[in-house]
Amino acid sequence: MKVDILKVLFFLSFSFLFIPVDAQVKVVASAPEVVAVGDQFRLEYEVNTRDVKSATRLDKIPDFEILYGPSMSSSYSVQIINGKQSSVSSVTYGYTMMAQKAGTFTLPAITVTVDGKNYRSNTVNIKVVEDDRGGGSSASAQGQRSSAAASPSASRSTADRISNKDLFITVTANKSQVYEQEPILLTYRVYTRLDLRQLAGKMPDLKGFMVKEIPLPQQKSFTLDTYNGQKYNTTVWSQYVMFPQQTGKLTIPSIKFDGVIQFINPNVDLLEEFFNGHSSVVQKKKSIMAPALDIEVKPLPDKPENFSGAVGNFTIKSIVKTTQPRENESLNLQVQISGTGNVDLIKAPNIQFPSDFDTYAPKQNTQSKLTADGMVGKMTIDYVAVPKHKGTYVIPPVEFTYFDTSSHTYKTIYSDSIKVTVAKGEKNIYSEKQQEILARSDIRYIKSQDIRLHKRHENLFWNRSSYWLCYAVAFVVFCIVFFCLRRQSIMSGDVQGQRIRGANKAASRRLKKAARLLKEDKSDAFYEETLHALQGYVSDKLSIPMSGLTMDSIREAFEEQSVPQELSDAYLKLLNDCEFFRFSQASTHHKSTQEVYDEATQLIGKLDSILKKKK
Repeated sequence: MKVDILKVLFFLSFSFLFIPVDAQVKVVASAPEVVAVGDQFRLEYEVNTRDVKSATRLDKIPDFEILYGPSMSSSYSVQIINGKQSSVSSVTYGYTMMAQKAGTFTLPAITVTVDGKNYRSNTVNIKVVEDDRGGGSSASAQGQRSSAAASPSASRSTADRISNKDLFITVTANKSQVYEQEPILLTYRVYTRLDLRQLAGKMPDLKGFMVKEIPLPQQKSFTLDTYNGQKYNTTVWSQYVMFPQQTGKLTIPSIKFDGVIQFINPNVDLLEEFFNGHSSVVQKKKSIMAPALDIEVKPLPDKPENFSGAVGNFTIKSIVKTTQPRENESLNLQVQISGTGNVDLIKAPNIQFPSDFDTYAPKQNTQSKLTADGMVGKMTIDYVAVPKHKGTYVIPPVEFTYFDTSSHTYKTIYSDSIKVTVAKGEKNIYSEKQQEILARSDIRYIKSQDIRLHKRHENLFWNRSSYWLCYAVAFVVFCIVFFCLRRQSIMSGDVQGQRIRGANKAASRRLKKAARLLKEDKSDAFYEETLHALQGYVSDKLSIPMSGLTMDSIREAFEEQSVPQELSDAYLKLLNDCEFFRFSQASTHHKSTQEVYDEATQLIGKLDSILKKKK
C-alpha cells in the first residue's frame, strides 16, 4: 500500500513539471511596407497561442482584392531547463492580397477569442505604388495541373454557385474567310476567377481540315486581364493551325473541356479543421464547352496547268551539288523551295534536262516548323542525272507556280539557269568511234577486253578470311549492344537515381532561364525561377519531396551529408532572400539581381562538388 502511494506522489510531481507557462496573448499583424499595383503579397496575423477558439474573417477590404485566404498554420516548441518547462506556440492566419490602386492604406485588424476573452491585433500601414514594369502578375501551372488565382467571391464559392461567368473558354480564328489550303490560326483561351486545378480537352478529327497543333509550354502562365468589365486570370490553353481541304462553309465543332475546381468551404470552422482533421478545401468537377466556329472557305481561282498545289509565299533556288561532273557519272542537282504555307503538300517541279542526260526519279525531303502563320520550312528535291558525253550543257531555270495568299493571285517564280561543263570520264569502256555510233543508236558493243576466269572453289565466300572476320565483328557488336541495352534498362528503372544524377542539369537549365529573364529585366520572374532552381536541386539531389521541403528539412539533410555550416547557412539565406525579393520593391533589395544569380550559381556548384563525393 505504501508503495502505491509513493507511485501516485511521484506521478503527480512529474506531471506538474510539464504545466506550460502562461504568457500574455498577443495578435500581431504584418505585411510588406511597399507593394506595386497588381502585385501579390501576404497579410499575416500571428497569435502567440494555439488556444484560439475563433477569429474574425476578412471578407472585403476597399481597394484590395483577396485572392486566397484565410489559410492557417501553427507551430509549437517545448524547452526544459533545470526541470522547468517552457513552451512557445503560435497560430498564423494568412491572406494572399492584390492592390488595385496606388496610395497609402491601412489594413484592418482582426479579433481572436482565447479562453472566452477577445484580443485585437494591430493595424498595418502599407504604401501601394504604380507598377512601372508593364506586365501583370502571373501564376504558374505544372502541365495539365494549373493553378489560377481567384477573386474572393469565386474562391469561396460553393459548388452550387459556380457559373459560366466564373470559368469559360473563348475560341478565335485569325481569319473568318480563307482560300482552300490557306492556313487558319485557331486559339482557345481560358478565362477563370476560380482556383482551376485541371483542364483537359481534345480537338476531334475534322472532315475537311488538315489540323496540326502548335506545341505550347506545359507550364501555363496566367495573367490578369479584363473581359466584359470583369477581371479574370487568363491564358492561351491550346492553338491549332488548320488547312481547309474543301470549299464552302466549314464548321469547327464545339469542344468539351473537363476541369477540376478547388475552393474553400466557408462553413468549416478553422479550429475544427485544424484539430479534428476536417479540410475546408473542396474539389468539384466542372465541364465547360468551347463554342463552335464557322469558317468560309473560297475555292482557288482557275488553276494553271503548272500549278504546284502550294499556297502561301515561297522562294526557289537550284544548286549543282556535283563539283566536277564527268560523263557516265551521276550528277546531283538540288532544288530548294522555302517559305510559309502548306509546305508538306507541295509537288516537286519537273526539270527539263538536256537530251544527253539519263534521268532518275527525284528524292524529296521536307523540313518544316509549325507557327501561327502556318508551316514555315524548306523542301529539298534532289535530282540525279547521268551525262552520256562530255561537253558544256545548260540546265534551264526551274519553274514553280504557287498561289500567293497576300495578293490572292498565282505567281510563277524561276531559279537561275545553270551551266554545266562535263569532263571526260576516267573509266570509259567505249572508243571515240563507238561513242559516235552510240549517239545515233541504242545498240551497245559487247566488251572486247580480256576476261579473267576463276575456278568455282576460289570464289566461295566461306573460304575467305573476311567471312569469319564478319562473324567475329558481328559477335562483338552484339555483346556491346546487349550490354548497353541492359545498362539502359537498369538505369531507366531507377527513377530516384535518375533524379539524383540529373539534379545539377535541371538546376542549370533553370539558371539559364533565369539569366535570360535577368537580361529581359523581369525581376519577379527571375527571382521565382532562381528560387525554383535552388529548391529543385535540393529536392532532386537529396530525394526530398517538394511538399516536405522546408528550411528545417534542408538543414537536417545538409547536416547528414556533412555540408559545411557556412555553406548551409548561405544556401538557406539565399532561399529566404529570393522568396522575399519576389514580393518586395526593387529599391529595398540589398542585393542586385546579378549578385543573386552569381551567388546561386556558385552555391549550387559548391554543393554539387560536395554531394558528388558523398554519393
